[in-house]
This record gives sequence, C-alpha cells and structure tokens, in this order.
Amino acid sequence: MTGMTEDVQHSVRPATAVDADRLTRTLAAAFADDPLFCHLLPPGVRRREQRLRRAFAIDAARSLSLGGLWTTADGEAAAVWFPPGSWRPTPRQDLAELPAWLRVGGRRMRAFQQVRAAQYAHHRDLPPHWYLLYLGTRPGRRSEGLGGALLRAVLDRCDAERLPAYLESTCERNVPLYRRHGFVAHDSLDIPGGCPPMTPMWRDPR
Repeated sequence: MTGMTEDVQHSVRPATAVDADRLTRTLAAAFADDPLFCHLLPPGVRRREQRLRRAFAIDAARSLSLGGLWTTADGEAAAVWFPPGSWRPTPRQDLAELPAWLRVGGRRMRAFQQVRAAQYAHHRDLPPHWYLLYLGTRPGRRSEGLGGALLRAVLDRCDAERLPAYLESTCERNVPLYRRHGFVAHDSLDIPGGCPPMTPMWRDPR
C-alpha cells in the first residue's frame, strides 16, 4: 500500500519509539485519499482522522518491535515492513490488538476483516519474504523521492540476504514506482463488499 514517485538521495533510518506518533500521523495523511482507506473509512465518517491514526499505530507498533519501521530524517515519509515469517500477527497478538481494531473499525469492522482475510489467503503460500505493508509520504512532499529512498534501504538488505520482497499496491499511481525498484505486478486481488482491488507485487532479489 502507498503514496509517491521519483528517486533522489534522502537520509532514511530505522524508526524508534520516539518517532512512532509522528509516523502514524504521516501515514494517516498519506493514505487519507487512498482508494482502499476511502472504502474502509469513507470521508465524512465520524472521527475519521483519529481512526486512521489508530489503524496505522497498531501495525506500526508491531513493525517497530521487529525492526521493520523506517522513516525519513524529517519524518515526512514512513515505511512499515515485516521480516520473513512475521507478516501475520500471532493468535496472542490478534487477541491483544482486537479491542483497538474494534475502535478503529466500528460499524465498518466487517470491511476491515474482509481486506485482511483476502491478504492472508493470498499471502499464505508465498515463500519467505520481506513484506511491505505500508509506504506513505505526506501529500505536500510527494514526488521528491522519499518513497524511493525508503524502499532502497530495505531492498538493499533483501539483495544482500538473497530474499524476495512483496507488497500489495492499493493505488494505481504507485505501481510505476515499485516497478522501477524491481517489483512485478500480478493479477489483482479482488475483495468482496465493493472494496477497490489491490495489486500484489513480487520482487526477486537482484
């Protein structure tokens, strides 16, 4: 899932707990107009911005604990990665996160469940890989290469360790960025309930 284009040199680093709140706000801003999140939490829904921030906070916290949360130096872009074998929460983590997800989803909880079920079903049989769940840049900073810099940081590691990477793009405008970094698009992931399709993309190590 994402928001950006174009590569330039930018300083990026693994995020710390101090960065977490700012990065959830950055991701909420980046995905505010994303087709998937407009389906999950339509514009005009009560407390939408707060609920978006909470959604990203849940996944970012788990990514941070695994060393997968990355940020640009100014916090204007963020990437939420999961190392091989850890893309899905454990049953204990699912249970612990459920109250927070219920606060996020509210009456839209079924839509969230449909998306995650489709992701899990598609993901289940893939070989070990790094999983990019979110990549987002604040709208005013798009097209400056921040997303490309965040991608390179982890993809260089993938290449060094001979590991593939995987993502689902939720917005067609982001597909060219991923293609430039070696990802190949596959058939769209169709989700029931009127959800916009997602584009699964796979990258073999270079």
